Amino acid sequence: MSSSALARFIKPRLILPKLIQSKLTAPVALLFVCASLLSCGNKSSITASPIPGIAGAWEFVAVSNNNGYVTGIEVALQEGQVLVNGFPQPNGQLSANSTQIDFVSLTNVSQPYNATGFGGPCGATASANNSFGPGTVIAPDAPMNFTFTANGIVFNATGTLSGDGQSFVGTYAQSGTVCADSGGTITGTTVPKLTGTFAGKMCPPTNNTNNVSCSSSSLDTVNPASVSESSGTLALTLTITAGPDAGANLTLHGPVSGNSYTVTGTFAGQLVTYYGYYEIVGSSPTLYMLNAVDPCFTNTSTACTPIKLGPAPQ
Repeated sequence: MSSSALARFIKPRLILPKLIQSKLTAPVALLFVCASLLSCGNKSSITASPIPGIAGAWEFVAVSNNNGYVTGIEVALQEGQVLVNGFPQPNGQLSANSTQIDFVSLTNVSQPYNATGFGGPCGATASANNSFGPGTVIAPDAPMNFTFTANGIVFNATGTLSGDGQSFVGTYAQSGTVCADSGGTITGTTVPKLTGTFAGKMCPPTNNTNNVSCSSSSLDTVNPASVSESSGTLALTLTITAGPDAGANLTLHGPVSGNSYTVTGTFAGQLVTYYGYYEIVGSSPTLYMLNAVDPCFTNTSTACTPIKLGPAPQ
């Protein structure tokens, strides 16, 4: 066989494997890409949004559809945990017991609220029948549902948690018909720690008379009232500079729930307790206080008007 004939005979056989290889490479590559896409698709479809950890200080403002009630629901919100790969993670189960929730009667829908009393429209300033939960949150920018109980009256709230986990918007409704507040709209937001210095006038701590009933000559001048919060406990020190108790100090401590607090201390040998509420708008914070033995709590014809302390002079 001549060399040219031999070349014609061998060349196609040398090319044939390359053709087969190129024809096989494309489908194999395509299959690999498809498998990768399917794998990625499966992973994305089973990866859920993390459950947000929203435990901490919250204030929910409930605006009733009837009677014009505006109630501050002050909560030291608790969230359960579950172990994931040996590390604790939030599980979306929300709650707060009777010592971690307070109700404050407000006059405005938005700040400044101007607190007018403690206990809300369902009564009872502090009650073992107050609670928050059960509640559930599943993800940021997703449904959040919970119940809250005011003096034994149960309300159901449904709405949406914000994408950053710092606020809530929804509606609420009473499960019964015992309380004057039947339901309406509810908003919530996280709140910072209570802090600041305040000043103003108040009835002497050992005077059981309603604050608005004290004569001007019998009022104590407080300057300053210093507030600090640590680990859910409020420290409040009142320095009395004028009035019947001039030169005396009163130091009070107690738990904080959202923007409300209950503090206790000893003054002139007597145990005194105050219910309180804190708000801050811009640079103008306000501190509300009401003596727990104020007769307004037992006399429904007497308004429970809190002491109102403004920013201390600089």
